[in-house]
Amino acid sequence: MKVLVKYSFMFVVLTGSVMAAGKGADHVPSIKDLFYPAINFVVLVGFLVWKLKKPMKEMFNKKADEVKTLMTSAAEKNKDAEVRLKLLQTKINNIDTELTKIRADYDKDITNFMHNQATETQSIISRTKRDLENKLEGEKKELVESMNEELLSQVIAKTKQVISSNNEFKSKATSKIVSELR
Repeated sequence: MKVLVKYSFMFVVLTGSVMAAGKGADHVPSIKDLFYPAINFVVLVGFLVWKLKKPMKEMFNKKADEVKTLMTSAAEKNKDAEVRLKLLQTKINNIDTELTKIRADYDKDITNFMHNQATETQSIISRTKRDLENKLEGEKKELVESMNEELLSQVIAKTKQVISSNNEFKSKATSKIVSELR
């Protein structure tokens, strides 16, 4: 761009100097007066074409490549859009069958859910019942053992009381214990 400004300035200076040289005293204008400005113009345009040809060509080639890439991308997106459009159109055309299928799937899912829920509920009830029976059985055993211990401790306490209140029983119990130890 700087080159263009530089050469444009040169063109203006040369053109101005040629025009100033062409103005003479009592000069009658003719077609020959345009000869040197025409040469300057041809030289300037030729020089500009020579200098700007390669950058302009590169710029246009680059723009052409960008446009080609953009067009290719647009074509691919267009194909994708057409495929999606066809799919949507087939779905729209088959909406009644799709709705029927969805309703059938919905009904099937509901019956499966109800069956699974009933089975799971029965399983939970039987498990809870079994756990309750086991818990009751364990508590029953615990109570029986507790009662047996209490009964045994009462019998032992009564026996001690009876033995300690009677001297004859004391001596018999002592001798029996000693004989058992030997």
